[in-house]
Amino acid sequence: MRVTNNMMRNNSMLHIQRNKAAYNNYFEQYATQKKITRPSDDPTIAVRALKYRTTMAEINQYLKNCDDAENWMDATEKPMSTANSILDTMIEYVTNAANDPNNANDRSTIAQQLREYRGFIYEQNANSDYAGRYLFTGFRTDVPLLFDKDQTDTTYMITEEMHVNDIRTENFVYGQPEYADGSTADDYAKAASRFLETHKVSLSYNNCDGKTIDGDPVKVSITYRDKDGVLQTIPEDKIIVKSIRDNTVYNEHYKPAEDEVYYVPESGELVFGQNVYDSIRAGSDMTVVYPKTEFKKNDIRPEHYFNCTAVNNVTGVTKVYDKVKEQQINYQINFSQLLTVNTLGCNAFDASIGRMVDQIQDVINELDIMEQTQTEVRKRIEDCDPNDTEKLAGLNELYDQITTEMALQNTVLTNTFSHAITVFQDAKSTLNVAVAEHGARYNRMKMTQSQLDTLKIDTDEAKSENENVDLEEILVDYTEADMLYQAALQATVKIIGTSLLDFI
Repeated sequence: MRVTNNMMRNNSMLHIQRNKAAYNNYFEQYATQKKITRPSDDPTIAVRALKYRTTMAEINQYLKNCDDAENWMDATEKPMSTANSILDTMIEYVTNAANDPNNANDRSTIAQQLREYRGFIYEQNANSDYAGRYLFTGFRTDVPLLFDKDQTDTTYMITEEMHVNDIRTENFVYGQPEYADGSTADDYAKAASRFLETHKVSLSYNNCDGKTIDGDPVKVSITYRDKDGVLQTIPEDKIIVKSIRDNTVYNEHYKPAEDEVYYVPESGELVFGQNVYDSIRAGSDMTVVYPKTEFKKNDIRPEHYFNCTAVNNVTGVTKVYDKVKEQQINYQINFSQLLTVNTLGCNAFDASIGRMVDQIQDVINELDIMEQTQTEVRKRIEDCDPNDTEKLAGLNELYDQITTEMALQNTVLTNTFSHAITVFQDAKSTLNVAVAEHGARYNRMKMTQSQLDTLKIDTDEAKSENENVDLEEILVDYTEADMLYQAALQATVKIIGTSLLDFI
């Protein structure tokens, strides 16, 4: 085949161009320290680069989610730990109160201190917020756990689930001798207080509704499962609204008939007759539905603890709150991994703490009234004419009966303190479970965060290996390309510089 000068010139230019392209490619890699500058340079590297960059972006977002989760969980842990230590103090406090005799000043101090402890648990801890969002209120992070002011315009129909073991058998003082002109010692002796037994359970609220707007007694529903697991409903006519104000005998509201249940709105209690009590205690899963309209400042908002329906009595707007205990705030902290970062107030801070403090206060108030009555009777005895032996005998009998009543009430107070120990210990156990679950989730988050940190390093190394050039290797390639380019130029000069005329 005949090779012409044009063929040689074209081939030389082609080789020079190829060497220049390789030379330029290595130059760009050396200057940018990247293997490619556009996807078309190497589609495989480009696809891998996109994959690694997407993975890095996801890892960085997961790490940010972990940081946010850690901040939320750190803010949640402190109030629970503080409340836990306060409960220890309360248990020790009521234990000492149950074992030591207490005068009026001691009782006042005890009641005041317990109220302060209760306020610290609920107001300073359970109602805590983080960056303007409340920690223990589930999805409703903009609504405080407690009422921030007195509320009287909305009626809540509260559905409270209880365990049948919550029904307690307690002693109470029944009957109360009172001074009356003309009463004799025998009259006061017949009116003597008795120590009786009752079966009752406390709802999570006191001062509940006793009457409707129209003045009719409210309707309360009580259901439970009997020993065979069959759902039973106590007939409405057997649930009697028994207001303390309607009592004709002291503590009459603790003495229902055997087939009746007393609903006491002022104290927020259900008192069971013996037959009803026996039937319920043999079963399980008791549910009570009752209304409450008047809430004081720092009372727990029902929607954070119970399934309920709220009706605004002014506007008529109805709101339904359900699935209260299923409000989990989840953060995605890894590929297909969700972490629950919140703890619900109803699962951590038992409402029974506040109710128990109220019950102690009620018993102390009754005992204080008895002491005042005794002081008044003593004054009457001192002022009584010594010659009026019949009246004096009656007053002395009344004084003795009140002294006996006070002794019985002191027994009730001691039993109440003893029961408070159990209530506070149970509340502490509930809080400990919440703290343990919180800690387990926190540990899982930290382990995942550690794995993400390791994965980020590995992905970054893989990304760098895929995209970045080895400077030593590229320098050698660049130098070699330069030498080849220069050699190609020299060879071309020699070949093109010689023509057919040089041989003629």
